[in-house]
This record gives sequence, C-alpha cells and structure tokens, in this order.
Amino acid sequence: MSYWVAASFGALDVRNHDLASEGYEFVVTPIIPSPPQILWGDGAALWSEALDAAIDDSDVDEPTRDALAALEDLGVLVRSESPTLPSRRASPPWLVSYQHELVYALLSNVADQAGIDIVFIKGPVLHWQGLRGKEHSGDVDCWVRPGHETILAEAMERWGWRTSRTAFDGTRIAHSQTLMPGEWGCEIDVHTRFPGMTLDESAAFDLVLANTVTRAFAGTLVRVPSPPVHAVIYALHELRPVAGRQHTPEQRSTAVRALTSAGDSTIDVTERLGAGFVLKDALSEGFPDFDPSRISTRIPSDWEWRSVVSVPRRQLAAVRLLPWRQRARVVKRLVWPARDASRRVRAASDLPPKAVFLVRVKRLRDGLVRLLRGD
Repeated sequence: MSYWVAASFGALDVRNHDLASEGYEFVVTPIIPSPPQILWGDGAALWSEALDAAIDDSDVDEPTRDALAALEDLGVLVRSESPTLPSRRASPPWLVSYQHELVYALLSNVADQAGIDIVFIKGPVLHWQGLRGKEHSGDVDCWVRPGHETILAEAMERWGWRTSRTAFDGTRIAHSQTLMPGEWGCEIDVHTRFPGMTLDESAAFDLVLANTVTRAFAGTLVRVPSPPVHAVIYALHELRPVAGRQHTPEQRSTAVRALTSAGDSTIDVTERLGAGFVLKDALSEGFPDFDPSRISTRIPSDWEWRSVVSVPRRQLAAVRLLPWRQRARVVKRLVWPARDASRRVRAASDLPPKAVFLVRVKRLRDGLVRLLRGD
C-alpha cells in the first residue's frame, strides 16, 4: 500500500492574498532545488488534500494518479509507504514580501537537512517583536555556529545562491558570509558572530540559540532570538561603526528604544554577551537606575579597525589583528583579488585579459594613493 503526501520546504496559502485575484491558491517551495511553484485549480485542490491527509493510491483513478505524479515531479508531493504527515503546513503570508518569507522557510529547512542549528536575526522579526518601526528588509539575516557557514553556503548553491568572496574570508575579521541570489532575488547574510560582542563566538551563538522563540514563516517554524536578546543584537547593529563613520543621533535613539522596549533583561544579556562597551551609554539613557559598573566594558577587538575612515588603512588595521600565517594570504587577496571578489575587476571580467590586467593595476595604484593620503 502506498500514499501520496504533500511535501514542501515552505508553503504559503494565498487564497486571501493579492495573488488570489489571479486565481492562485498556494505558493510552494519544492523539496528539490527549483523555484517556488504556484498552484491553482485541480492541482491546488489535490495538493491541499494531500496536505490535510495522506491520499491512498488505491483509492484514486488513473487521471488523478497522473495529476499526483505531475505534482511529485514538481517536488511538492512524495509517494510514501506510510500515511504519516510531515509537521510542516501552509500558512498565510505575513511579510510584506511573500518571496522573502519563502526564503526564510527554505533556509530553515535546508539547514535542518544539513544538521545545522540556525537562528534568524534582524529583519521583519524586529517589527513583529515591537523593537523596530520598519517592517520590511531587503535581505535575510541568519546566524549559525562558526564553521557551519560554509556548509550552509554550499547547500544553498544548489538552490541558486552563490557566495560573495572577500579578502578576509576564513579569518576572525569576517563576521558573516553574503550569499548572492539568482532568480530568487533575495540576498542572504550568514553570520557566525556579531560585531560588538566580546564573548567567544561559539559561546555567543550557544547563548542566543538557548534564548530563542519560534515564528512561522511559510508554514515552517523557525527560531528567532527572544526580545531581550534581539534588542541587544539590534542595538549593536545600530551603534556599530560603518566604513569608519560613527552612529548618528537617530541610530542612538533607535538603539535606546529597542533596549527599553525589551525591558531591563537587556542589561543581563548585554553583560553575558560582553557588549557593555558598546551599549553602556544607551543602557544608561534607557534605564536611569542602571549602574554601568555592573557590566564589563572590554573593548571589542573589531571596534578600532571599523572606526578607521580610510578604506586601505582600515583594511591594514584589520590585517594587523590576524595571525602571521594568515596575513600574507589576506594581503595578496587585497592587492590582487579574485575576479568575483572585487566590484571593479568583476565589472571588467568580459573585457580582454590585457584590459582586465590594466583595471587591476589601476585599482592597486588608486589604493596605494588613498593609503598614503589617508582617505
């Protein structure tokens, strides 16, 4: 005896969504690497039936069996010897972008398949938790245990994402790996640590993982930080130096609002993550009774180099933090990057080899000039 069972790596019920005006009923991510499938009519009805209860193959006629087989070919149905249903369901979209919601579910399922613990940070979850006014984000941010980012990146390559390479890949300077989208159209940042924390990166991830709640994205329950932990992460994000520029008063206010919205538990989280140096002033502003002497204010190792305005000098300051065995490799990557690791070289990749060589030389010359001038 065999059964037909609905399968997905994320499924949205769009019968009450704008897509319903076009007759669409479900948007389903297959369990095989391919784009989301939009179901309507008889196909949607069969898939929905197989989602609610396994369909006994002996009870269907030949045309229905052919339709079920077609859904199986799409990767949204499986044939099973057991009538047991998977725990995943279809849920109405709640994000501004239903495509982004499908990416959350896909990432969670791919990570689960690879045995990777994953926590989703920032983005629309902050809005859901009342920590941020902005509802939509253009990319998806997640956090995995150090060393698992390359495994996840390789798994996502089969789904159309490619890794954006940088000179500092594989070193303590890189805090995340960016995955560039293909037809999915949604960039992914895979974090292995978060700037501004002094706690060991593996211990920091374990702490965040132990303090998560769940939220459904496209029928898949994913893990997100609890509000106090998430508020600390968001405040660090707002207060970090970017390209040498310090945070603005508006960003400071945003950080204070997030911390106070999550309550004074953020003080304990700040201490446990070693984020006191960055957040002590925001905590003092948000909690008048807060005593800064209660928490450690050790300076994060990445704060000084991030504060350097000049790009070449900032890179050089970061290189100095690396073990000697890594420095030569990183300097070589900075001076003569791979084609996909430099925007200027990548933009010239269709030119003749001599022209690409000249672009590299000009890039190197410009970098040396900026290093000497300090800009």
